[in-house]
Amino acid sequence: MPPLRFPSAEGASVGLCVVRLSDMTVVAEHDATRLLVPASVLKCLTAATAQLLLPADYAFITRLGANGRLTADGTLDGDLSLTGGWDPTLGSRFFTARKPFVDWAIERLKEWGVKRVAGGVVVGNAVSAADALSPYWLLEDLEWEYGAGCYPLNYGDNSYDSREGRLADTDPGATLCNLLAAMMKGADIAVEGGEDDRVSESIGDVAGAESLFAAYSSPCRDEILRVMMHRSDNLYAEAMLRAPLLAGACGSVDGIDVRCDSALIRQVALWDSVGIDLRRGRIVDGSGLAPVNRLSARMLADILCHMGNKKEYVGLFPLVGREGTVRNFLRRTPLDGRMALKSGSMTGVLCYAGYLLGSDGSATHAVVIMVNGFTCPSSKVKDSIAAYLRGMF
Repeated sequence: MPPLRFPSAEGASVGLCVVRLSDMTVVAEHDATRLLVPASVLKCLTAATAQLLLPADYAFITRLGANGRLTADGTLDGDLSLTGGWDPTLGSRFFTARKPFVDWAIERLKEWGVKRVAGGVVVGNAVSAADALSPYWLLEDLEWEYGAGCYPLNYGDNSYDSREGRLADTDPGATLCNLLAAMMKGADIAVEGGEDDRVSESIGDVAGAESLFAAYSSPCRDEILRVMMHRSDNLYAEAMLRAPLLAGACGSVDGIDVRCDSALIRQVALWDSVGIDLRRGRIVDGSGLAPVNRLSARMLADILCHMGNKKEYVGLFPLVGREGTVRNFLRRTPLDGRMALKSGSMTGVLCYAGYLLGSDGSATHAVVIMVNGFTCPSSKVKDSIAAYLRGMF
């Protein structure tokens, strides 16, 4: 008998696994090996993989450089080039305390003495949409911010405001180039080139050009992961999935394989090395947006158990009743602030994964609850999960 009670429960699938971390005892379990759609709780896996494979100070790098020679009168005889490093935070509205990239770029140009660009502002690495958008995502999701692709050069959360809401920007590289060109003109740096060609296949291949180079760093690993987990940000997740393939790259990232498939192979190999086999499930992205993803509650619980003694990982999860997508879940109950959970939802899917916390804030139990295939309002399922957790803890 399923442990949850809600309308249409008889036609739904429930996977549940609760493990006490002190001795790894399973204290509650129901259909824990059934493969279910995880939705955004898949980000728990993406975050864990990133923490295990990346150093804490890891940052994405965006390169500003010249594709031409700077003359004595301050003319750049060529293009100004922006080479992306898959940074999902560039121009993001969630990191407003940092110096904006365009302001930083103009400061660098003034330091170099650039007064005029004979060419234009271009993207310095070829941008292909082939891997930017997962073929497993639903077409109706792609027009919205949460369905925006992940490109070598991202900007402004790859989205923009409209009357309908936040829509996906399908060419964020061009958006950034146009913005920087406009800001340069406002700073009295003339830009002669137009908007016809926004891609330059090479950078720094003209004598004297290599001296005009600067690197802009993103926030560090856990700053990005925390926003990803609290907002359930799909763009951040897709970039962090690829980040281990970029780690260790010196200078240009051209030629590095950053395909989603390659990142997923690296992820499976990592977890296989610690005794957790992900191959029985199906994982096709880093965000959980694809409805074909499949994981079991037991698989997720194993990952949470492996990471449960790492405070930097547990600290990524939003506190129920207070933060992120769970700020209203279990609010004003005895569990308010005592659980750190990632939520995941789509039509007919509602999942939670995370930890029960002790009085010192450390994790005491790993908790995974996955519900698929319900037809009642999701609020009914959420209330049932809340009642179950309150009864247990």
